[in-house]
Amino acid sequence: MATIFKNYKTHERPTESLNESTVVKINMKILAIFSVDVRNMDYYVDALLRQTWMDPRLMWEHLPEHSDYTSPIVSPNLKEQVWLPDLFFRNGKDGYLHKMTLPNYLLRVYPNGKVLYSQKITVRFACQMELHNFPMDEQICDINIGSYGYTLPELRFDWTEANALEFTKDLQISEFNTPKNFTTIDCTEEASTSTGNYTCLLVKFHLSRQLGSYIVTTYIPNALIIMVSWVGFWVPPDAAPARVPLGLLCLQGLCTQAVSISSSLPRVSYTKAIDVWLIFSIVFVVSVMAEYALALTVMKRERLASWRLGVRRIVREELARWWRAAYHMEVSFGTNRAPLVTKQQAEVFAHVEAVLMHQADLQPPVKKRRILGEAESIVDGYSRFIFPLSYLFYNACYWIYYLVIAKE
Repeated sequence: MATIFKNYKTHERPTESLNESTVVKINMKILAIFSVDVRNMDYYVDALLRQTWMDPRLMWEHLPEHSDYTSPIVSPNLKEQVWLPDLFFRNGKDGYLHKMTLPNYLLRVYPNGKVLYSQKITVRFACQMELHNFPMDEQICDINIGSYGYTLPELRFDWTEANALEFTKDLQISEFNTPKNFTTIDCTEEASTSTGNYTCLLVKFHLSRQLGSYIVTTYIPNALIIMVSWVGFWVPPDAAPARVPLGLLCLQGLCTQAVSISSSLPRVSYTKAIDVWLIFSIVFVVSVMAEYALALTVMKRERLASWRLGVRRIVREELARWWRAAYHMEVSFGTNRAPLVTKQQAEVFAHVEAVLMHQADLQPPVKKRRILGEAESIVDGYSRFIFPLSYLFYNACYWIYYLVIAKE
């Protein structure tokens, strides 16, 4: 090793004396993706990052005195003695090198001058998330690799020909399906800055959110609260102490749920799918309370109409009795002398009495129907069908749009 590193300079690139760009091959193995944070729009990755390049200055297979050494040199001290690429992650927020039980890096030098530098790292990457369809969203996240100081004529990163990116077989991501499609891209043409053109490699992969947990924790409880608010349709409008608190409790439950969900999401300038669901849920409960006000108003009008009909019936009955009494009085006064009531007048008396009694006899069924309406509002009767059907129609439109149309 003393012979190899005799005139070695760690600040010089392997091909600097040849005026050539140093090519570093990159490949990664993703061990874990975790803590996908929607609010901060970032995620963590545990990965093995491997870099390979040729350094002619470290070649010893052509040296006769070292021809017997065919095994690569592996030593933790080599990291301080050889040139290393200045690789960094453009969209990385922070990260660290694993140090359990020792610093998790490997530096291996082969007889032909090939250098392998492998590290186990954890990095927090930024990911610009689109939340229009949340929680039925699909995110495209990336890992952007580049050189921090060397420009393109000096250093170039390339993906390895085979297995440039690997995922561990048992990879599980909280709330998301395991990414099955990923793309490795050379983004060098897009990495131009005011200080020069730099090498760039990009990994893109799709994260599809699992809806199951949100159905159990958000959608089903939300729907049950709305269904509970419909119980008021079977409670008489007279029972205000039962119906009003029921509606207010349902509204309070929905508002509490909405605040809890919004606190875990970023404040964006557009409406998310979960916002649409919560807004319409609140509208449904408010509509139930408005329906109660309408049912109460209709009931009071029915009572007033029933009272008026009852008064009219009593008046007609009394008029009929008075008319009958007047007629009999006329007849009795005229029995001992000339008749005071002619045959034509008697027919008129009888006709008026029959009309009054007939109208009075028609009132009890009407009154019965009105009294029945006091106990069970006709508005509540219609609402028992209109509200559930409207909610089913809204659900069909909501799920078809966000699960089918919005994903096309």
